[in-house]
Amino acid sequence: MRYEIVSIGQAKKGFYQDGCQFYIKRLQAYGPVTLKELKPAKQTSQSKEMESAALIKAASGYLIALDEHGKSPKSTAVAEKISDLELQSISLISFLIGGAEGHSEALKARANELWSLSNLTLPHDLAKLVLLEQVYRAETIRAGHPYHRE
Repeated sequence: MRYEIVSIGQAKKGFYQDGCQFYIKRLQAYGPVTLKELKPAKQTSQSKEMESAALIKAASGYLIALDEHGKSPKSTAVAEKISDLELQSISLISFLIGGAEGHSEALKARANELWSLSNLTLPHDLAKLVLLEQVYRAETIRAGHPYHRE
């Protein structure tokens, strides 16, 4: 499986950048990972719609938008979902991380799925890091690697 993480804004703190690169490097053993960090829109009444449109334009795979109202799958369910998508000949998953205002209704309607990483509100940089770790975890589950324990 190939993955792309498309997000509004770049990781601002070095430890977030380092953590993201750590998991991207580990994920390379399972398939290519691309990180696309888009410039935030100038804060206006239309910034959410503009950022969402940019996310949709930049993404090219099966769209999973991270949203506080999405479903919260367990790690094993994420691994099963990836396997199911491969069986459907889907080879690229695009994870979308919105800006401070979240996603527009148009993006939510366009996305194949909405996922929530936590019931807690996470900063976008941390959400990106948690997402990469969970994708790595899912790939190790699929490979039978002992990284994940239940």
